[in-house]
Amino acid sequence: MRRVLAGCLAVSALGTTFPAAASECGYTAAGWNAPNGAVVFSRSDEGPIRNVIDAIGEFRTHSMLSHGATGGVTHATMRDPDQNSWPTVCGTPLNINQLRDGYPGLEQINQGGIYHYLYDANGHGPDWTAWQLGDATGAARIADSLWFNHPYASDVSRVDGSQLIDRPLWNGARVPYSLFQYRDVESAHQIPGGAANNGMMCSSFLAYAHNYAGRGLVTTHTYPHEVIANASNTIHWGVHGQCKESLGWFENAALTVICPVFWNVCTNAGNQVANCMSANRCDTSSSVIWKGVRDDPNATATSISPDRIGGWSVHPVSTTLWASDYSHQLQWNSGGNVYGCWQ
Repeated sequence: MRRVLAGCLAVSALGTTFPAAASECGYTAAGWNAPNGAVVFSRSDEGPIRNVIDAIGEFRTHSMLSHGATGGVTHATMRDPDQNSWPTVCGTPLNINQLRDGYPGLEQINQGGIYHYLYDANGHGPDWTAWQLGDATGAARIADSLWFNHPYASDVSRVDGSQLIDRPLWNGARVPYSLFQYRDVESAHQIPGGAANNGMMCSSFLAYAHNYAGRGLVTTHTYPHEVIANASNTIHWGVHGQCKESLGWFENAALTVICPVFWNVCTNAGNQVANCMSANRCDTSSSVIWKGVRDDPNATATSISPDRIGGWSVHPVSTTLWASDYSHQLQWNSGGNVYGCWQ
């Protein structure tokens, strides 16, 4: 029998998936109202993921698997990557390894952890949250298969060493968060499947979980060239703008002060993130890579978005067993309290 999680991990969501979370550990009501097996969706207001989702004309920026009203949560997410030290930061602003292999990646946290992942100390959080269940029996089977049958490893929270966090393993290894999954999901939704960096993002993980529990293959969606060209521009200029305004990943940073103006550090930041998402080249700020994808009329993107998991936008309600349901309001409304962390 799998132990019940006593703690959790907190991550500063990169707008799927990444909310503006400031408090990493804390208490919340003992549980939310999302049943076992439900997918919980959110829409956050910052970060490259929001840039991507808006550019492709979709809505949901993050998706999570509920293990019940007082249970844990399984999701894939990523904390804000650190900035490189001076003078490297001027040419390659963001830590390459953290950008490519997002931490914590795939994790299982408790109710305290997921609340403080979504909401900061001032109660600021996503613009919107909801859950969908659909086939209740099938959905519960997905959640229970992940919780009781799937291999995992445990370690402690980076914030509170008293809190253990479980991390499901894939292909025998930890699963980092991969920005490249938004361009090419590869075979992450298949069994056994595989992907660059052994990585997933939030919705490719849910597609994998759906298949792992025997509920069927979640098919991919191919976005045409004009859509990904628009997304490429939006990612670059979105990151550039946040850097200039010291927002998002660049909050409290003085990059435009410490770097000589001829370095164009915020342009480099936009190039680095666009390269990472379009070609898995997180190690360079050359604009040639992402612009090569943008300007190639044959370039497309094949992925699985949170909207596809929920059967919204252009995606059919037959895509997953959750998609036949409508959106239910997410609430933390049970008695007691639970302490947890999100990283």
